[in-house]
Amino acid sequence: MTKQDLIASGNEEEAIDAYIDIIGEEYLDDFEEAYQGKWSSDEEFVQQLLEDTEEGIKDLPPYIHIDWEWTAREIMMDYTEENGYYFRNL
Repeated sequence: MTKQDLIASGNEEEAIDAYIDIIGEEYLDDFEEAYQGKWSSDEEFVQQLLEDTEEGIKDLPPYIHIDWEWTAREIMMDYTEENGYYFRNL
């Protein structure tokens, strides 16, 4: 797949460029599987990621407080960020 193919499929050019900066153009076939979206911080990305999982965190009692900075640090071992764009490490 080429960069132009990905753009034609509706993907953001800036996200594709970020992926190329991290992984390299030879791996563009994996872009759509790896791409997770654009977020303003690791903590925001990880919170949304966990809220979207089946186990989720929406049903936690209100007295449970999550250290998002620590949680993001741990989860980001499986993800990479470039210019606010997040990608799962494949």
